[in-house]
Amino acid sequence: MKKFYQSRRSQRLVSVAVMGSKIPLYGSGASLSSTTGMPSLPVPLKLNFEIRSRAYVLGKLVKPKYYKKVQCSVIFDPKKINVSVSLKKSCKYD
Repeated sequence: MKKFYQSRRSQRLVSVAVMGSKIPLYGSGASLSSTTGMPSLPVPLKLNFEIRSRAYVLGKLVKPKYYKKVQCSVIFDPKKINVSVSLKKSCKYD
């Protein structure tokens, strides 16, 4: 995501796409594998990430930083592999 300037009393919605390739499923066990190599059952995944932002107050004199932790519970279904998964109702914000 590129850096951007935003005035003080405005709002902006930023959308990003989270993608992964060949991410290991640690502790998933042998029960997820099948003869074709693809898992046959839905796999629950837990995404943990942190949103960090910084604001300039009084020019660059004061630079407060804001951190927001996000935890999302997603179920990966191998039958719907090319369908995007909505995270609207599955995330908790701290």
